[in-house]
Amino acid sequence: MTKSKLTSTLLIAAFCSLTASSVWADGKDELAPTVAPPQETNIPVSQEFTMEGSYTGTSITKQGNAKLGGVSNINSHLNYVVSPQIKDGVLLRFGVDTERNSFGLFSAAPLPNTLQSVNAIIGADLALGDKIIMRAELHPGIYSDFVDVSGSDFDMPVQIGGTYLWNKDFQIIFGVQIDLKSNYPLIGLPGFRWQFADKWVLSAIPPKPQIQYEINNALTLYAGADILGGTYHLNNNFGSNHGHGPNTTNSQMNDNICDFTELHVGAGLTWKFTPNLSLDVSGGYMPYRSFDIHADRIGYDTHSTTFKNDVGDGAPYGALGISGSF
Repeated sequence: MTKSKLTSTLLIAAFCSLTASSVWADGKDELAPTVAPPQETNIPVSQEFTMEGSYTGTSITKQGNAKLGGVSNINSHLNYVVSPQIKDGVLLRFGVDTERNSFGLFSAAPLPNTLQSVNAIIGADLALGDKIIMRAELHPGIYSDFVDVSGSDFDMPVQIGGTYLWNKDFQIIFGVQIDLKSNYPLIGLPGFRWQFADKWVLSAIPPKPQIQYEINNALTLYAGADILGGTYHLNNNFGSNHGHGPNTTNSQMNDNICDFTELHVGAGLTWKFTPNLSLDVSGGYMPYRSFDIHADRIGYDTHSTTFKNDVGDGAPYGALGISGSF
């Protein structure tokens, strides 16, 4: 990818949404994205990419009951994957993913200016019969504030997802992620995609649950949510530089982990302006953002320190993205 706060560590479920919608795009019961017709001499290769960014306005952040100040966020995300089909129903996946959160902070904020990840994608898609599509991926890379990059910044979340093709109108989705650096090292949620009318689809799949209305083959309107976030390592002097070092009365924050979560709720449109490229524009409200800072250990840590906004004290956001598949 949601921890107790629906963090975006269920990103693997996003694959299921794309797969399911593509599989049934033409109304035929076939696994077109996964099982391409074999070629005699060449290995079929598909490519996909996503570039997206968002700006979230300033919301008041609290530590416990104490109001500290306003925080804004510029999020950017780039993903590129190449998928060679090595045999009927089996695709390998190799790519790169990078995401950056750049925060506008109040004076002397005990928060990171940047949380960023740069990681490889190593995985495979597998069609099990004509009803089940599975995906497994490793995401080895650097997840940190990028102040002093070291081996402690390395992490390798494992993501596993799948789609059960009930029929052309209804698919059942599941996804899990394992990340031993997170306060919640194992996360999993089910979902589904249901085309309940000719132009209507309910895509109840985290991290982007949506209800969609297709105006025509090129333009779709939607309303729903989007969950940003991840798990990042903070540098060895982060706490000392922000008044939370080992010789203070505050929580020790040197060399800690930050689980970041930001929830967006809004509406938007997707415009397929060529057969292979789509533009996505959305906007709405950010009701919840949190920074959960804790020690680097497996499982829940009772000494974690959380910075978050109150419900009702959020901020507007706007997002823009372009995606393609070839």
